This record gives sequence, C-alpha cells and structure tokens, in this order.
Amino acid sequence: MLTSLASVTAAYESAAAQIVQLRQSLDESYDENKELRRTVASQGRLLSRLASETSPTAPSINCVYWLYSEARRHERSWDHVWQRVTPLLRRYGELPAPELNPVRWEQHRAIRRLEPDRRGAMPHEYTLNIELTRAKEMLNWAVANGMILFNPLAPARNVRTVCERETRLRSDDVDRLLRACAALKDERRGKDDGRRAALLRAFVLCCFDSMLRFNEARHLRRDLIGKDGIYTLSWTTTKNRKARTVVLTPRTLAAIEAVQPTPGTNYVFASNDTGILIGETFFRRFFRRACKASGIDARCAPGDRRIVVHHLRHAGASEADEAGARPGAIKDALGHSRLATTEKYLHRERTESARHVAERMVAAAGRRPPQRAKRKAGHKKLAKDS
Repeated sequence: MLTSLASVTAAYESAAAQIVQLRQSLDESYDENKELRRTVASQGRLLSRLASETSPTAPSINCVYWLYSEARRHERSWDHVWQRVTPLLRRYGELPAPELNPVRWEQHRAIRRLEPDRRGAMPHEYTLNIELTRAKEMLNWAVANGMILFNPLAPARNVRTVCERETRLRSDDVDRLLRACAALKDERRGKDDGRRAALLRAFVLCCFDSMLRFNEARHLRRDLIGKDGIYTLSWTTTKNRKARTVVLTPRTLAAIEAVQPTPGTNYVFASNDTGILIGETFFRRFFRRACKASGIDARCAPGDRRIVVHHLRHAGASEADEAGARPGAIKDALGHSRLATTEKYLHRERTESARHVAERMVAAAGRRPPQRAKRKAGHKKLAKDS
C-alpha cells in the first residue's frame, strides 16, 4: 500500500514538472511568435515603402509615343521630333512612362555619348539636350491628356554646353558660291535648261541677303512680295510662330525673277513637274555640290565639319553688322526674341574689335587734358591744424 502511494506521488510530481516545462515552452514560443509577428509587420511596412508607386495600368513609353505621333504627325517639324525621340524608344520603350526618372535619363545619356551616328561621329551634348527637350514635350502632352499624373522627367536638367557656329563666311566667299551655283548642270536631263541653277542661286541669296531660315526661304511666295521687295513672313512658316517683315535686296529680286514661274502655284521654289514645293533634300544635295565646286568648305572652323545652309544666315548677319546696321534691327530681321541670341550670329573679328577700342581710347585721351587730382577737404583742415 505504501509502495503504491509512493509510486503515485512520484508520477504526480513528474507530471507536474512536465506541465511546468510545457508551460515554459509555450510561454517562450508565444514570445518568439510575438517577436516574429512584430518583425514581419516591420518588414512589410518597409517593403510597402520600397514598392513601386507605378500603377499596373500605366502606359509604356511606346504607347505614349504612338498616341503622341498620331497627334503631331501632320506638323512640318515632326521628322525632327521623331529623330530625337527614337534613341529613347529603342532603349526604354517597354518601360512604364512614370518610371522614366532623371536617373534613368542620365544612364541613357551616358550610353548615347558613346553611340556613333551614321557618319561615325559621337553625338554632341547639345544634341542630347534637344533629345531631353523632346522627351519632356512628349510626357507633358501625356500629362495634359490624362495618360499619366505627372512628368517624371521634369526635374532633369540640360548639360551646359558651348555650341556656336564659329565659321565665318565673307561676301567674297558667298560670291564664289553663287558662281558655282550658276555653273551647276542638271545631269538627269538630256538638255539642261538652267532652272536648277537659278533656283539654287535665288535660294542662297534669300538665306544670305535677307537672312531667312531654310524653310522660310523654301516657302517664299511671289504674290506676297510687295513694292521695293518688302515681304511679310507668315507665322505658319517661322520658327517662333511669329510673323515678321523682311526686305528682299535688288539682286535677290532679280534672282527670283530669273526663276521661271510654275503654273498653278505662287511658290517660287516649286517643281515644274508636280507643282508642289521642292523638298529639302534637293536644296541640301545641290548646295553640297556647289560648296564642293567653290571650295568654301576650306573656310570651316575646327568645330564645324562642313558648310551648311544655316552658315549663310550667320554670314548675312555679320555682314550687316560690319556695314553699321543696328543690333536691334538685325535682331528683328533674324526673327530673334532676345538680343543675346543675335550676338551669337555676329562673328566679329577679335583683332579688329580690339584695335577699334584702342583707337577710341587714344582719341579720348587726346581730347581730355590732364587734370590734377583734387584733395579732400579733410586733408586741408588737418594741414591748417598742424
């Protein structure tokens, strides 16, 4: 009886000890579970902060470009916009538009710096700045049309560059170019009628004498040329969408008269076969031939590869400046909004400018007699006191 009681007591104490151990294990497990839940909640909050804020339904850059192109494809400048946006589409076309942030743009710019163009030259920073501007315009259009909530490229900034045309063409260089234009022959026709040479000569004079831009000269109309060569450019043909008035010089008017009018149109530079405007490729190709024939490519500055049509506009502004034209008048003729932009077109000779300033200083010194410096009243009072 005593033996059985002792065995029952021992079993009870053993069971009680096991129960205490189980309770301790449960308490420890509860604490571990509580700590684990706390850790999981904290990690969940961190992950929610790191999660992308882009909506799953956000359009890709390719989708934005597709709709943007449908809205602007009819514009004259669309080809230039397309050329500047294409490199971005090749690299980040599948990326959601809200994720195109300044960091990704800097990565794109770093890669683009090492991508040669079709001529084998690396893109200039000024070109990459234009690509950024075109990308911002596309995303701003997407914001305005409710496709995305904000423009992610808005904080991106252009790289500061110094991109100025340093080539200076003088009037004798332009005269050589005009002689080369007159000597051009139409090799695709059996008999050359001289029309292409007359077209190119009139085009060169419009860009040099009247300082018209490429497409402004190309859209020249006969019926809008007034008395004494006064011509008003429509806002639809200017770069800044503002109308302006220029005066065509007598030799420019004579060159335009030498171009045979095209039936059914008032445009000066129109095709006889189709009656529509002559394309840009025609002028660029024949202008290149005239530059090679005249040899004016040798006048290129180290920063320029070759002479282009826009150099004529710079040359005309520089010639007008040397002839004594007011900078404000040159600004209006060029169609600039700021005088600082016009200053980039005035390629003044540094040596001549320095000599001009020195001569004026010498003349001013000769007219002004030397004067003794006046002493201050305080010095006289101190002298009397002493």
